[in-house]
Amino acid sequence: MVNSSKISINKELFKSSIVLSCAIILIFGILLSTILYYSELANAQALVRQRNQTDSCFIDGYFTKIHNAVEFLSSNTQIRNAIAFDQADNTEILTLYKSLQLSDPDINYVYSGYNNGSLLINDYTPPAGFNSVVRPWYKAAMAAQPDISDGIPYQDIIDKQWLVSISRVLTATNGTINGVVAIDSSIDTVANILKKQDGRYKSSHSFAAKIDGEIIIHHDKNHLSHTVTSRFNTNIDLNQPEGKFTVSFNGVDKLAYYTRIDKIGWVIVTMVDKKEIIQPIINKIVLTISAIVGVAILLGWVLSANLSKRIVTPLEELKQRVGDILADNRGNGSTYIYPNNEIGAIAADIEQLADNELHDKNLKLQNINQELELLSTTDQLTSLFNRRKMDMELEKELARSQRYQLTFSLIMFDIDRFKNINDSYGHQAGDKVLEEVATLTHATLRSTDIVSRWGGDEFLILCPETTLNGAKALAENLHAAIGNNNFALDTNVTISVGGCEFCGQKDVEEMLKQVDKKLYAAKQQGRNLVVV
Repeated sequence: MVNSSKISINKELFKSSIVLSCAIILIFGILLSTILYYSELANAQALVRQRNQTDSCFIDGYFTKIHNAVEFLSSNTQIRNAIAFDQADNTEILTLYKSLQLSDPDINYVYSGYNNGSLLINDYTPPAGFNSVVRPWYKAAMAAQPDISDGIPYQDIIDKQWLVSISRVLTATNGTINGVVAIDSSIDTVANILKKQDGRYKSSHSFAAKIDGEIIIHHDKNHLSHTVTSRFNTNIDLNQPEGKFTVSFNGVDKLAYYTRIDKIGWVIVTMVDKKEIIQPIINKIVLTISAIVGVAILLGWVLSANLSKRIVTPLEELKQRVGDILADNRGNGSTYIYPNNEIGAIAADIEQLADNELHDKNLKLQNINQELELLSTTDQLTSLFNRRKMDMELEKELARSQRYQLTFSLIMFDIDRFKNINDSYGHQAGDKVLEEVATLTHATLRSTDIVSRWGGDEFLILCPETTLNGAKALAENLHAAIGNNNFALDTNVTISVGGCEFCGQKDVEEMLKQVDKKLYAAKQQGRNLVVV
Protein backbone atom coordinates (compact mmCIF):
# COMPACT_ATOMS: atom_id res chain seq x y z
CA MET A 1 0.00 0.00 0.00
CA VAL A 2 1.43 3.40 -0.97
CA ASN A 3 2.13 5.78 1.89
CA SER A 4 0.60 9.04 0.71
CA SER A 5 2.21 11.00 3.55
CA LYS A 6 5.70 10.58 2.06
CA ILE A 7 7.29 13.47 0.21
CA SER A 8 7.05 13.03 -3.55
CA ILE A 9 10.21 12.51 -5.56
CA ASN A 10 9.35 15.67 -7.45
CA LYS A 11 9.57 17.66 -4.23
CA GLU A 12 12.70 15.82 -3.18
CA LEU A 13 14.33 16.59 -6.51
CA PHE A 14 13.29 20.22 -6.30
CA LYS A 15 14.61 20.49 -2.75
CA SER A 16 17.89 18.81 -3.69
CA SER A 17 18.25 21.13 -6.67
CA ILE A 18 17.65 24.14 -4.47
CA VAL A 19 20.10 22.94 -1.83
CA LEU A 20 22.77 22.22 -4.41
CA SER A 21 22.26 25.57 -6.12
CA CYS A 22 22.32 27.40 -2.79
CA ALA A 23 25.43 25.55 -1.65
CA ILE A 24 27.33 26.45 -4.80
CA ILE A 25 26.15 30.04 -5.01
CA LEU A 26 26.41 30.68 -1.26
CA ILE A 27 30.08 29.74 -1.36
CA PHE A 28 30.63 32.53 -3.84
CA GLY A 29 28.20 34.69 -1.86
CA ILE A 30 30.23 34.27 1.31
CA LEU A 31 33.44 35.08 -0.53
CA LEU A 32 31.80 38.09 -2.15
CA SER A 33 30.32 39.22 1.18
CA THR A 34 33.71 38.90 2.88
CA ILE A 35 35.36 40.96 0.16
CA LEU A 36 32.51 43.48 0.31
CA TYR A 37 32.71 43.74 4.10
CA TYR A 38 36.41 44.46 4.27
CA SER A 39 36.31 46.70 1.21
CA GLU A 40 33.46 48.80 2.59
CA LEU A 41 35.06 48.87 6.03
CA ALA A 42 38.33 50.10 4.52
CA ASN A 43 36.43 52.78 2.56
CA ALA A 44 34.59 53.89 5.70
CA GLN A 45 37.80 54.04 7.69
CA ALA A 46 39.39 56.01 4.87
CA LEU A 47 36.52 58.53 5.01
CA VAL A 48 36.93 58.97 8.77
CA ARG A 49 40.68 59.32 8.34
CA GLN A 50 40.13 61.86 5.56
CA ARG A 51 37.82 63.88 7.82
CA ASN A 52 40.42 63.73 10.56
CA GLN A 53 43.14 65.02 8.25
CA THR A 54 40.86 67.77 6.94
CA ASP A 55 40.05 68.93 10.48
CA SER A 56 43.72 68.68 11.40
CA CYS A 57 44.63 70.95 8.51
CA PHE A 58 41.94 73.39 9.61
CA ILE A 59 43.16 73.45 13.22
CA ASP A 60 46.77 73.67 12.06
CA GLY A 61 46.05 76.74 9.97
CA TYR A 62 43.69 78.26 12.53
CA PHE A 63 46.01 78.12 15.51
CA THR A 64 49.42 78.32 13.84
CA LYS A 65 48.71 81.97 13.07
CA ILE A 66 47.66 82.41 16.72
CA HIS A 67 50.97 80.87 17.82
CA ASN A 68 52.87 83.11 15.42
CA ALA A 69 51.04 86.16 16.75
CA VAL A 70 51.81 85.20 20.37
CA GLU A 71 55.47 84.65 19.48
CA PHE A 72 55.60 88.07 17.77
CA LEU A 73 53.98 89.86 20.70
CA SER A 74 56.20 88.13 23.27
CA SER A 75 59.28 89.46 21.46
CA ASN A 76 57.99 93.07 21.44
CA THR A 77 60.13 95.16 23.78
CA GLN A 78 57.33 97.54 24.71
CA ILE A 79 55.00 94.70 25.68
CA ARG A 80 57.72 92.88 27.61
CA ASN A 81 58.49 95.97 29.67
CA ALA A 82 55.04 97.59 29.80
CA ILE A 83 54.95 97.23 33.55
CA ALA A 84 57.59 100.00 33.77
CA PHE A 85 56.18 102.25 31.02
CA ASP A 86 53.82 105.20 31.29
CA GLN A 87 50.23 105.35 30.07
CA ALA A 88 51.19 106.67 26.61
CA ASP A 89 53.34 103.63 25.89
CA ASN A 90 50.52 101.38 27.07
CA THR A 91 48.12 103.13 24.68
CA GLU A 92 50.41 102.22 21.82
CA ILE A 93 50.37 98.59 22.97
CA LEU A 94 46.58 98.56 23.15
CA THR A 95 46.45 100.00 19.63
CA LEU A 96 48.62 97.11 18.45
CA TYR A 97 46.30 94.63 20.23
CA LYS A 98 43.25 96.22 18.61
CA SER A 99 44.86 96.07 15.17
CA LEU A 100 45.45 92.34 15.57
CA GLN A 101 41.85 91.75 16.65
CA LEU A 102 40.49 93.70 13.69
CA SER A 103 42.78 91.95 11.21
CA ASP A 104 41.79 88.42 12.33
CA PRO A 105 38.12 87.60 13.18
CA ASP A 106 39.29 84.35 14.83
CA ILE A 107 40.86 86.34 17.66
CA ASN A 108 38.52 87.29 20.49
CA TYR A 109 40.96 89.00 22.83
CA VAL A 110 44.61 90.05 22.79
CA TYR A 111 45.97 91.01 26.20
CA SER A 112 48.91 90.91 28.54
CA GLY A 113 49.00 90.48 32.26
CA TYR A 114 51.86 91.39 34.58
CA ASN A 115 53.22 90.11 37.82
CA ASN A 116 51.81 93.10 39.66
CA GLY A 117 48.30 91.82 38.77
CA SER A 118 47.58 94.45 36.10
CA LEU A 119 46.01 93.74 32.72
CA LEU A 120 46.30 95.42 29.32
CA ILE A 121 43.27 94.67 27.14
CA ASN A 122 40.86 96.49 24.82
CA ASP A 123 37.11 96.75 25.34
CA TYR A 124 37.14 94.77 28.56
CA THR A 125 36.79 95.93 32.13
CA PRO A 126 38.10 93.39 34.64
CA PRO A 127 35.94 92.81 37.70
CA ALA A 128 36.91 94.20 41.08
CA GLY A 129 39.83 92.40 42.65
CA PHE A 130 41.04 91.02 39.31
CA ASN A 131 44.56 89.60 39.48
CA SER A 132 46.24 88.43 36.28
CA VAL A 133 48.67 86.21 38.13
CA VAL A 134 45.97 83.78 39.30
CA ARG A 135 44.20 83.41 35.95
CA PRO A 136 44.53 80.02 34.11
CA TRP A 137 46.18 81.47 31.01
CA TYR A 138 48.87 83.14 33.17
CA LYS A 139 49.62 79.92 35.05
CA ALA A 140 49.72 77.92 31.81
CA ALA A 141 52.36 80.25 30.34
CA MET A 142 54.44 80.09 33.49
CA ALA A 143 54.33 76.28 33.43
CA ALA A 144 55.37 76.15 29.74
CA GLN A 145 58.15 78.74 29.86
CA PRO A 146 60.10 79.55 27.81
CA ASP A 147 57.87 77.90 25.19
CA ILE A 148 54.38 78.91 24.13
CA SER A 149 51.75 77.15 26.19
CA ASP A 150 49.80 74.28 24.65
CA GLY A 151 46.67 76.28 25.37
CA ILE A 152 44.11 76.03 28.09
CA PRO A 153 40.32 76.14 28.01
CA TYR A 154 38.69 78.44 30.52
CA GLN A 155 35.44 80.29 31.12
CA ASP A 156 35.46 84.05 31.17
CA ILE A 157 34.56 85.34 34.62
CA ILE A 158 32.19 88.00 33.22
CA ASP A 159 30.26 86.70 30.20
CA LYS A 160 30.94 82.98 30.97
CA GLN A 161 32.08 82.44 27.38
CA TRP A 162 34.36 79.42 26.86
CA LEU A 163 37.73 80.45 25.43
CA VAL A 164 40.98 78.72 24.59
CA SER A 165 43.99 80.78 25.48
CA ILE A 166 47.47 80.55 23.89
CA SER A 167 50.03 82.38 26.03
CA ARG A 168 53.75 82.97 26.61
CA VAL A 169 55.78 84.60 29.34
CA LEU A 170 57.18 88.13 28.85
CA THR A 171 60.86 88.28 29.73
CA ALA A 172 62.54 91.61 30.49
CA THR A 173 65.94 92.58 29.09
CA ASN A 174 67.61 91.50 32.32
CA GLY A 175 66.01 88.05 32.11
CA THR A 176 63.32 88.50 34.74
CA ILE A 177 59.72 87.48 33.96
CA ASN A 178 57.43 90.50 33.95
CA GLY A 179 54.20 88.86 32.86
CA VAL A 180 52.37 86.92 30.17
CA VAL A 181 50.93 87.81 26.76
CA ALA A 182 47.93 85.79 25.52
CA ILE A 183 45.46 85.50 22.67
CA ASP A 184 42.00 84.01 23.17
CA SER A 185 39.83 82.31 20.60
CA SER A 186 36.24 81.13 21.00
CA ILE A 187 35.97 77.40 21.73
CA ASP A 188 32.38 77.32 20.47
CA THR A 189 33.37 78.72 17.06
CA VAL A 190 36.01 76.06 16.53
CA ALA A 191 34.04 73.24 18.20
CA ASN A 192 30.98 73.85 16.01
CA ILE A 193 33.14 73.56 12.90
CA LEU A 194 34.67 70.31 14.21
CA LYS A 195 31.18 69.02 15.11
CA LYS A 196 29.69 69.72 11.69
CA GLN A 197 28.28 66.53 10.18
CA ASP A 198 29.75 65.19 6.99
CA GLY A 199 27.63 63.77 4.19
CA ARG A 200 27.79 60.13 5.26
CA TYR A 201 28.16 59.76 9.02
CA LYS A 202 25.91 61.87 11.23
CA SER A 203 27.78 60.87 14.40
CA SER A 204 31.14 61.97 13.00
CA HIS A 205 32.85 64.79 14.93
CA SER A 206 36.34 65.93 15.89
CA PHE A 207 37.90 67.51 18.93
CA ALA A 208 41.33 68.78 19.97
CA ALA A 209 43.49 67.57 22.82
CA LYS A 210 47.00 68.14 24.05
CA ILE A 211 49.74 65.61 23.45
CA ASP A 212 49.22 64.31 27.01
CA GLY A 213 45.52 63.66 26.17
CA GLU A 214 43.90 66.65 27.95
CA ILE A 215 40.86 67.71 25.92
CA ILE A 216 41.10 71.40 25.00
CA ILE A 217 38.36 71.93 22.38
CA HIS A 218 35.12 69.94 22.32
CA HIS A 219 31.48 70.76 21.56
CA ASP A 220 30.52 69.02 24.84
CA LYS A 221 31.96 71.27 27.57
CA ASN A 222 31.81 68.40 30.09
CA HIS A 223 34.84 66.91 28.32
CA LEU A 224 37.02 70.03 28.60
CA SER A 225 40.11 69.78 30.82
CA HIS A 226 39.60 66.01 31.18
CA THR A 227 41.93 63.50 29.52
CA VAL A 228 40.90 61.24 26.68
CA THR A 229 41.81 58.25 28.84
CA SER A 230 39.63 59.31 31.78
CA ARG A 231 36.60 60.31 29.68
CA PHE A 232 36.59 57.14 27.56
CA ASN A 233 37.86 54.81 30.29
CA THR A 234 40.63 53.24 28.24
CA ASN A 235 44.36 53.68 27.82
CA ILE A 236 45.07 55.48 24.55
CA ASP A 237 48.56 56.00 23.14
CA LEU A 238 48.78 59.30 21.22
CA ASN A 239 52.56 59.23 20.75
CA GLN A 240 52.50 58.25 17.06
CA PRO A 241 52.17 60.89 14.31
CA GLU A 242 48.76 59.40 13.52
CA GLY A 243 46.77 56.29 14.37
CA LYS A 244 43.42 54.80 15.23
CA PHE A 245 41.75 53.26 18.28
CA THR A 246 38.34 52.09 19.45
CA VAL A 247 36.50 53.14 22.60
CA SER A 248 33.11 52.62 24.21
CA PHE A 249 31.30 55.66 25.60
CA ASN A 250 27.86 55.48 27.21
CA GLY A 251 27.41 51.98 25.80
CA VAL A 252 28.23 53.04 22.22
CA ASP A 253 31.30 51.64 20.46
CA LYS A 254 33.24 54.28 18.56
CA LEU A 255 36.01 54.22 15.98
CA ALA A 256 38.53 57.04 16.28
CA TYR A 257 41.44 58.42 14.21
CA TYR A 258 43.94 60.96 15.45
CA THR A 259 46.63 63.18 13.94
CA ARG A 260 49.31 65.03 15.90
CA ILE A 261 50.12 68.68 15.16
CA ASP A 262 53.49 69.01 16.85
CA LYS A 263 53.89 72.71 15.94
CA ILE A 264 51.11 73.66 18.36
CA GLY A 265 51.38 70.56 20.58
CA TRP A 266 47.87 69.28 19.85
CA VAL A 267 46.21 66.05 18.73
CA ILE A 268 43.08 66.17 16.56
CA VAL A 269 40.78 63.20 17.22
CA THR A 270 37.87 62.26 14.93
CA MET A 271 35.22 59.85 16.23
CA VAL A 272 32.27 58.09 14.63
CA ASP A 273 29.81 55.52 16.00
CA LYS A 274 30.99 52.09 14.91
CA LYS A 275 27.39 50.99 14.36
CA GLU A 276 26.96 53.75 11.77
CA ILE A 277 29.87 52.25 9.84
CA ILE A 278 28.99 48.58 10.26
CA GLN A 279 25.20 48.76 9.74
CA PRO A 280 25.29 49.92 6.07
CA ILE A 281 27.86 47.21 5.36
CA ILE A 282 25.63 44.56 6.95
CA ASN A 283 22.66 45.86 4.95
CA LYS A 284 24.61 45.49 1.72
CA ILE A 285 25.71 41.98 2.66
CA VAL A 286 22.14 40.96 3.54
CA LEU A 287 20.90 42.37 0.24
CA THR A 288 23.63 40.51 -1.61
CA ILE A 289 22.91 37.21 0.15
CA SER A 290 19.16 37.66 -0.48
CA ALA A 291 19.79 38.20 -4.16
CA ILE A 292 22.02 35.13 -4.29
CA VAL A 293 19.40 32.99 -2.54
CA GLY A 294 16.76 34.25 -4.98
CA VAL A 295 18.93 33.32 -7.94
CA ALA A 296 19.65 29.93 -6.37
CA ILE A 297 15.94 29.19 -5.96
CA LEU A 298 15.26 30.21 -9.54
CA LEU A 299 18.08 28.03 -10.87
CA GLY A 300 16.94 25.15 -8.67
CA TRP A 301 13.41 25.44 -10.00
CA VAL A 302 14.62 25.44 -13.62
CA LEU A 303 16.89 22.45 -12.96
CA SER A 304 14.12 20.59 -11.12
CA ALA A 305 11.60 21.21 -13.91
CA ASN A 306 14.04 19.92 -16.51
CA LEU A 307 14.93 16.79 -14.54
CA SER A 308 11.30 16.14 -13.73
CA LYS A 309 10.41 15.56 -17.37
CA ARG A 310 13.29 13.14 -17.90
CA ILE A 311 13.44 11.27 -14.58
CA VAL A 312 10.53 11.96 -12.25
CA THR A 313 7.67 11.24 -14.67
CA PRO A 314 8.89 7.67 -15.49
CA LEU A 315 9.47 6.98 -11.76
CA GLU A 316 6.02 8.25 -10.81
CA GLU A 317 4.48 6.02 -13.50
CA LEU A 318 6.44 3.07 -12.15
CA LYS A 319 5.20 3.86 -8.65
CA GLN A 320 1.62 3.86 -9.89
CA ARG A 321 2.01 0.53 -11.69
CA VAL A 322 3.60 -1.15 -8.67
CA GLY A 323 0.77 0.19 -6.53
CA ASP A 324 -1.79 -1.26 -8.95
CA ILE A 325 -0.07 -4.65 -8.78
CA LEU A 326 -0.07 -4.65 -4.97
CA ALA A 327 -3.74 -3.61 -4.96
CA ASP A 328 -4.59 -6.29 -7.55
CA ASN A 329 -5.67 -3.65 -10.07
CA ARG A 330 -3.69 -4.95 -12.99
CA GLY A 331 -6.57 -4.28 -15.33
CA ASN A 332 -6.16 -0.52 -14.88
CA GLY A 333 -2.82 -0.47 -16.68
CA SER A 334 -1.42 2.73 -18.15
CA THR A 335 -0.45 3.21 -21.79
CA TYR A 336 2.65 5.12 -20.74
CA ILE A 337 5.81 3.98 -22.55
CA TYR A 338 8.99 4.13 -20.51
CA PRO A 339 12.04 5.77 -22.05
CA ASN A 340 14.55 3.52 -23.74
CA ASN A 341 17.23 3.91 -21.09
CA GLU A 342 18.26 2.58 -17.68
CA ILE A 343 15.03 3.81 -16.07
CA GLY A 344 12.96 1.83 -18.58
CA ALA A 345 14.98 -1.34 -17.92
CA ILE A 346 14.70 -0.92 -14.15
CA ALA A 347 10.95 -0.31 -14.41
CA ALA A 348 10.43 -3.56 -16.34
CA ASP A 349 12.44 -5.55 -13.78
CA ILE A 350 10.61 -4.03 -10.83
CA GLU A 351 7.20 -4.69 -12.33
CA GLN A 352 8.15 -8.29 -12.92
CA LEU A 353 9.46 -8.64 -9.36
CA ALA A 354 6.38 -7.02 -7.89
CA ASP A 355 4.07 -9.23 -9.92
CA ASN A 356 5.77 -12.49 -8.90
CA GLU A 357 7.25 -12.05 -5.45
CA LEU A 358 6.42 -8.76 -3.77
CA HIS A 359 3.15 -9.91 -2.29
CA ASP A 360 4.71 -13.05 -0.74
CA LYS A 361 7.54 -11.04 0.69
CA ASN A 362 5.11 -8.62 2.31
CA LEU A 363 3.35 -11.55 4.02
CA LYS A 364 6.65 -12.89 5.29
CA LEU A 365 7.58 -9.42 6.51
CA GLN A 366 4.33 -9.16 8.45
CA ASN A 367 5.07 -12.52 10.13
CA ILE A 368 8.57 -11.39 11.00
CA ASN A 369 7.21 -8.16 12.47
CA GLN A 370 4.80 -10.13 14.62
CA GLU A 371 7.64 -12.32 15.87
CA LEU A 372 9.75 -9.27 16.61
CA GLU A 373 6.87 -7.71 18.51
CA LEU A 374 6.53 -10.90 20.57
CA LEU A 375 10.27 -10.95 21.28
CA SER A 376 10.25 -7.31 22.31
CA THR A 377 7.53 -7.94 24.94
CA THR A 378 8.45 -11.42 26.22
CA ASP A 379 11.17 -12.66 28.56
CA GLN A 380 13.11 -15.28 26.60
CA LEU A 381 13.85 -17.52 29.59
CA THR A 382 10.42 -17.71 31.23
CA SER A 383 8.15 -16.78 28.29
CA LEU A 384 6.42 -14.30 30.62
CA PHE A 385 5.96 -10.62 29.83
CA ASN A 386 9.14 -8.60 30.26
CA ARG A 387 9.42 -5.37 32.21
CA ARG A 388 8.79 -3.16 29.16
CA LYS A 389 5.50 -4.90 28.39
CA MET A 390 4.44 -4.88 32.03
CA ASP A 391 5.07 -1.12 32.23
CA MET A 392 2.65 -0.67 29.33
CA GLU A 393 0.02 -2.90 30.98
CA LEU A 394 0.36 -1.06 34.28
CA GLU A 395 -0.21 2.30 32.61
CA LYS A 396 -3.29 0.98 30.79
CA GLU A 397 -4.75 -0.55 33.95
CA LEU A 398 -4.12 2.63 35.94
CA ALA A 399 -5.89 4.72 33.31
CA ARG A 400 -8.81 2.23 33.17
CA SER A 401 -9.18 2.17 36.95
CA GLN A 402 -9.11 5.95 37.23
CA ARG A 403 -11.68 6.35 34.47
CA TYR A 404 -14.17 3.71 35.67
CA GLN A 405 -13.50 3.99 39.41
CA LEU A 406 -12.22 0.41 39.58
CA THR A 407 -9.54 -1.07 41.77
CA PHE A 408 -6.67 -3.43 41.08
CA SER A 409 -3.80 -4.94 43.01
CA LEU A 410 -0.11 -5.70 42.51
CA ILE A 411 1.80 -8.72 43.80
CA MET A 412 5.59 -8.78 43.78
CA PHE A 413 7.71 -11.73 44.85
CA ASP A 414 11.22 -13.01 44.54
CA ILE A 415 12.92 -16.35 45.23
CA ASP A 416 14.48 -16.57 48.66
CA ARG A 417 18.28 -16.81 48.61
CA PHE A 418 18.34 -17.29 44.86
CA LYS A 419 22.00 -16.29 44.79
CA ASN A 420 22.84 -19.32 46.91
CA ILE A 421 21.14 -21.56 44.31
CA ASN A 422 23.27 -20.04 41.55
CA ASP A 423 26.43 -20.29 43.63
CA SER A 424 25.76 -23.87 44.74
CA TYR A 425 24.26 -25.44 41.62
CA GLY A 426 25.32 -23.12 38.83
CA HIS A 427 23.48 -20.59 36.69
CA GLN A 428 21.92 -23.21 34.43
CA ALA A 429 20.25 -24.77 37.48
CA GLY A 430 19.14 -21.31 38.59
CA ASP A 431 17.61 -20.68 35.15
CA LYS A 432 15.74 -23.99 35.46
CA VAL A 433 14.29 -22.88 38.82
CA LEU A 434 13.15 -19.61 37.23
CA GLU A 435 11.41 -21.51 34.44
CA GLU A 436 9.62 -23.82 36.93
CA VAL A 437 8.57 -20.86 39.11
CA ALA A 438 7.21 -19.07 36.03
CA THR A 439 5.23 -22.19 35.02
CA LEU A 440 3.80 -22.65 38.53
CA THR A 441 2.88 -18.97 38.73
CA HIS A 442 1.09 -18.98 35.41
CA ALA A 443 -0.79 -22.17 36.37
CA THR A 444 -1.79 -20.93 39.83
CA LEU A 445 -3.15 -17.49 38.85
CA ARG A 446 -6.36 -16.61 37.05
CA SER A 447 -6.52 -16.12 33.31
CA THR A 448 -7.12 -12.39 33.82
CA ASP A 449 -3.98 -11.91 35.90
CA ILE A 450 -0.88 -10.64 34.08
CA VAL A 451 2.50 -12.01 35.11
CA SER A 452 5.94 -10.61 34.22
CA ARG A 453 9.53 -11.28 35.05
CA TRP A 454 10.36 -7.93 36.62
CA GLY A 455 14.08 -8.55 36.81
CA GLY A 456 16.50 -11.26 37.91
CA ASP A 457 14.55 -13.53 40.29
CA GLU A 458 11.85 -10.90 40.88
CA PHE A 459 8.33 -11.27 39.45
CA LEU A 460 5.43 -8.80 39.28
CA ILE A 461 1.73 -9.74 38.97
CA LEU A 462 -1.05 -7.36 37.90
CA CYS A 463 -4.49 -8.40 39.21
CA PRO A 464 -7.23 -6.36 37.46
CA GLU A 465 -10.41 -5.57 39.39
CA THR A 466 -9.01 -7.27 42.49
CA THR A 467 -9.18 -5.96 46.04
CA LEU A 468 -6.45 -6.36 48.62
CA ASN A 469 -8.19 -9.43 50.13
CA GLY A 470 -8.38 -11.07 46.73
CA ALA A 471 -4.73 -10.28 46.08
CA LYS A 472 -3.81 -11.73 49.48
CA ALA A 473 -5.62 -14.98 48.66
CA LEU A 474 -3.86 -15.21 45.29
CA ALA A 475 -0.50 -14.47 46.92
CA GLU A 476 -0.98 -17.13 49.58
CA ASN A 477 -2.04 -19.73 46.98
CA LEU A 478 1.04 -18.91 44.92
CA HIS A 479 3.28 -18.98 48.02
CA ALA A 480 1.94 -22.43 48.94
CA ALA A 481 2.14 -23.78 45.40
CA ILE A 482 5.81 -22.88 45.05
CA GLY A 483 6.73 -23.85 48.59
CA ASN A 484 5.12 -27.32 48.20
CA ASN A 485 6.48 -28.00 44.71
CA ASN A 486 9.16 -30.63 44.21
CA PHE A 487 11.76 -28.82 42.14
CA ALA A 488 14.34 -30.67 40.09
CA LEU A 489 17.02 -29.46 42.51
CA ASP A 490 17.65 -31.31 45.73
CA THR A 491 16.56 -28.28 47.77
CA ASN A 492 13.44 -26.46 48.87
CA VAL A 493 12.47 -23.28 46.98
CA THR A 494 10.44 -20.62 48.78
CA ILE A 495 9.39 -17.10 47.91
CA SER A 496 8.81 -13.81 49.75
CA VAL A 497 5.69 -12.00 48.61
CA GLY A 498 4.47 -8.43 48.91
CA GLY A 499 1.14 -6.98 47.77
CA CYS A 500 -0.80 -3.73 47.65
CA GLU A 501 -4.11 -2.40 46.32
CA PHE A 502 -4.65 0.64 44.12
CA CYS A 503 -6.06 3.33 46.41
CA GLY A 504 -6.00 6.46 44.27
CA GLN A 505 -2.25 6.71 43.80
CA LYS A 506 -1.26 9.29 41.23
CA ASP A 507 1.01 7.10 39.13
CA VAL A 508 2.37 3.60 38.65
CA GLU A 509 5.70 4.54 40.17
CA GLU A 510 4.01 5.26 43.50
CA MET A 511 2.30 1.83 43.55
CA LEU A 512 5.54 0.08 42.61
CA LYS A 513 7.26 1.73 45.55
CA GLN A 514 4.49 0.49 47.87
CA VAL A 515 4.53 -3.11 46.68
CA ASP A 516 8.32 -3.11 46.79
CA LYS A 517 8.14 -1.97 50.45
CA LYS A 518 5.81 -4.90 51.23
CA LEU A 519 8.21 -7.35 49.58
CA TYR A 520 11.07 -5.82 51.54
CA ALA A 521 9.04 -6.19 54.74
CA ALA A 522 8.48 -9.91 54.02
CA LYS A 523 12.22 -10.38 53.57
CA GLN A 524 13.00 -8.40 56.71
CA GLN A 525 10.60 -10.57 58.72
CA GLY A 526 12.50 -13.72 57.83
CA ARG A 527 11.51 -14.50 54.21
CA ASN A 528 9.09 -17.19 53.05
CA LEU A 529 6.21 -14.86 53.98
CA VAL A 530 3.30 -12.96 52.40
CA VAL A 531 2.93 -9.32 53.46
CA VAL A 532 0.09 -7.18 52.05
